[in-house]
Formats: sequence, structure tokens, C-alpha cells
Amino acid sequence: MLLRVIAILFLTSSFASGQGAQGVLRKSEALKLTESQQQQIRAVLSKTAKKYNELRSQGKGDPGLNRKLNALREGAEKEALKFLTEEQRTTWDQLNPGILPAPVENGAKTSPPRDGSLIIPTIDELKRPPSPGAFGPSTTLARTVPHQVSSTGYLILTDHTDQTAVTALEQLAEARGGELMALKSLGTLYKNARKVELLQDAIREVNPRFVAIAPMMESYRENMHLCLLRILSGLDKDPELDVFPGYLIASSPAQLAELIEQTIQFRPREVEEIRPVSMGAIEDSDARRYRSYQKAKVMQKMFAEEGKQSPAIIVTTKKSHMERGDYPELPAGEGNIVMSPTSQRHTFESLSLPAELAIDESNMLFMFGHGTTNRICGIHIDAFAKIDFGGGIIFCGSCMSAAPYDADRVDLTSKRDDKRFAFHAMDNGAVAMLGHMGLCGGFPKVFPMAEQVLAGTSTGEAYQQLMNSIIGDKAIPDYYRGHDGPKGPANAYLYVLLGDPSLIPVKK
Repeated sequence: MLLRVIAILFLTSSFASGQGAQGVLRKSEALKLTESQQQQIRAVLSKTAKKYNELRSQGKGDPGLNRKLNALREGAEKEALKFLTEEQRTTWDQLNPGILPAPVENGAKTSPPRDGSLIIPTIDELKRPPSPGAFGPSTTLARTVPHQVSSTGYLILTDHTDQTAVTALEQLAEARGGELMALKSLGTLYKNARKVELLQDAIREVNPRFVAIAPMMESYRENMHLCLLRILSGLDKDPELDVFPGYLIASSPAQLAELIEQTIQFRPREVEEIRPVSMGAIEDSDARRYRSYQKAKVMQKMFAEEGKQSPAIIVTTKKSHMERGDYPELPAGEGNIVMSPTSQRHTFESLSLPAELAIDESNMLFMFGHGTTNRICGIHIDAFAKIDFGGGIIFCGSCMSAAPYDADRVDLTSKRDDKRFAFHAMDNGAVAMLGHMGLCGGFPKVFPMAEQVLAGTSTGEAYQQLMNSIIGDKAIPDYYRGHDGPKGPANAYLYVLLGDPSLIPVKK
């Protein structure tokens, strides 16, 4: 009974970084543990149980409780591993490539995992890696810094003529104490240098802190975005954005009115009210195979260290990945929701019930995995049709999650009927989303913005800092001319914030 109680305790702690001595026992068959070894490891469990229970009962409310519990688990695991032979240690390392091996008794060290993506580092470790590439691809975080803007002022730019949309925008301008500025066309603005200058002068006169851009759906395209970046980064002499911008956009004027109503009613949430969930897809066949899985688990680990449990939805699209020796263990008791393929190559037509419930009950979603106009993280976008994103904040590191219907970057004519994830999410109640019109850089760009938002920064300021880290001291690239292709210098600038830039999701 004691062993059973310890096992439950160790499995329900907030997703600790190590597996504990119980994790070693769970693999007794694969490790070929002798009865003597099992008895020794059980002794470690018994010795640790009292300290573990004391920490949990005495540390309620302690923000560092989970770190202490994690450290206890890791210590128990290391102590248990001392009873393994060299051959058993090698087997353990092969079974657990995501955990850095501890030194063996004679001072020698076992080999570290070959795939850095199978290590689940802390955010501090990502910011200070032991060596370049130590944690695999897509781990070098963008460096964001504040950039001074006006202290007040709210401006809405729009080319909507539909009365439903215009009325809603007027209501938002009134609610924010701001101004509404109507233009003939945001989509063709980039073609007229004189109109660009006039608009820039008009914005300088208003001197706003926030600029909400509300284009008609046909105006929303890459060259419109690049043009507005040029305008908003050219308000003074430095090349960085000089306001906090964002896009107010939905699939129809009626949907836009609903978004604006929800935006006006929105109030910042206490940290305790944040219900996060992360999603990562295992789909590549090369060294990038586990990078999106890793990023979902990094987010889960970050929240666990803060005492907050959050599910990690792991989607695998190829059966061959699950047959690999380095495929990560994903026990449900550690907050994993696994969607496994039923064929050699599988795109999911629907979410599993646990995944659907997890997303539906969350109010902050992190997504990492490939994306196209009709597919995201190995899942058809129609699979999210039943999800209520009401009041949700989404940070999406998938390509083309916010692709336009009429594109300048590539020809999307044949994809006109494909649902774009961003518009689906906003139409279904999300109040803010970071997405990308083209090929997204993923976690290294998504996390720095999310970190600012979680610290109590407005979405517009967090987005501005992200974009300024990309712009640096360079001019905004040239416009696309006749579907130039998927890559090119402008692609890096195609991150977009959908939603009111003055929104503050989390209280400081």
C-alpha cells in the first residue's frame, strides 16, 4: 500500500522534470532489474515519501513549491539510478532521451541524448543554453526590448463601408476614447506613395499609443501589412514601430461586431484564472522531428513550475515515429493528451474528445506544428469547428495560420475555400491571436511575445516588441510583386496580431 500511495503522489505532482524513483521501477522489465535492485529502489521511494508529503502539506501557497517537489523527484531518480549496472544505465538513457543522464559511480558520464529536442529545458535554460544548439532546433529566442511610444491615444484605421462594421468600430473608438479614420482602401494603399505620406502625416498629428487596423477581408493581404509596417515604423527617425498596432478582423461585418462587443466587455484576468493548454505535433522525418513536441512540453513545464497544471496535446501523424526507439513516453498521469495515427500517414479529421475538452475549457492556447490553409498541427481546421474560443488568447507558431484569402506572397486561388485557422478562431470567440501570413519561425518568436503578455503587458505592446526585434535597424522589405514565392526577406515580417492592441489579457 505504501508503494501505491507514493506512486500516486509522484505521478500527480505538477509534471516534474524528472520521473522519480517510481519512473525507474516502471521500467523494471525493460531494464531487467533484479529483485535486489527493486528492493533498493523501493527503499529510496519509502525514504523520499515522508519528505515529499511534508513539502506538499507545508508548502501550500508557496510559489516555489513545484520547484522543490521537482528537485525531490529528480534527486530520488538519481539515487535510484546508482543501483543500475552500466548496461542498464545505457538502456535507461535510450528509453529516456529527453532527460540528461546523471554521472555514474566511477565519475564517468553516459552519453547525452543525440536529439536535443527530446530534452525539455526550463525557460531559464533556453535563455542560457550550455552550448549553441544544445536543446535542438528552434530554441534561440528573439530578444525583445521596450520601445517608447505616445503615452495616450487610440486610433482606428478602416476601409469598411458596411454599416454594421462601421457602427461597431465607432463604439470601440468611443469606449477607448479614440478616433476613427476612414480610408478608401487599405488593400491598395501601398500602390500610392502620396496617400501613404498623407496617412503618415495624419497619424503623426493624432500621435496615438495604439493603432487598431480594421481592413475589409479583401484588403487583408501581405502588401497591405508591409505598407502599414512602413507607415507605423516611419513616424520618427528610427526604423522601429512607433505605436502599438493590431488588426481588428473577422470573416464578416457581423462577426467583427461580435468581436468588438466582446473586446469592449473584456477585463484582464488574474494569473490564477489563466487556463493554458499547449499543442505540439510530431510529424517531420528529419532532425526537426520532435521540436514542436518539445515546445509544447516546455510551456507545460513552465506553467508547472508556477504551480499551474496544463494539458499538453501531442499529435503524431506518422506511425513510423511511434515505432522509433526514441519516441517519448507520454503518460496521461503527467498531463499528456495523445492523438496517435491510425495509418502510416494521418491527418486528423477530428479532435479526440480529451483534446476537444481541454481546448474548450482553456482560455490560453499555444500551438506548435506545421500549418497550411486547411491544416494545422496535423489536424484539419474543420476539426476545430465545435470549439468555443470565447475570450481566448491564442499564440500560434504554425505557418499560414493567418494567411489571407487573396495573397501577394504565393498564389492561393485554389485555396480560396479553405478555412484559415485565425479567422475560424476569431469568429468562434477568441479575442486575440498571434499568427503568421506565411512561413512562421515558431516558438523563438511566439514565446517572447507570450512572455510579455503573461507579465501583464498589452497585446499591442508585446507584439510591437516582437516586430521591433525583427525589424532592428533595417528598412521594411520591398513589396511582393506577382507571387514572388514562399520565402524571401519579407516573409519574416508577416507576423500579425489579430485583436484590439490595447487588450491586457493578464493583470500585472
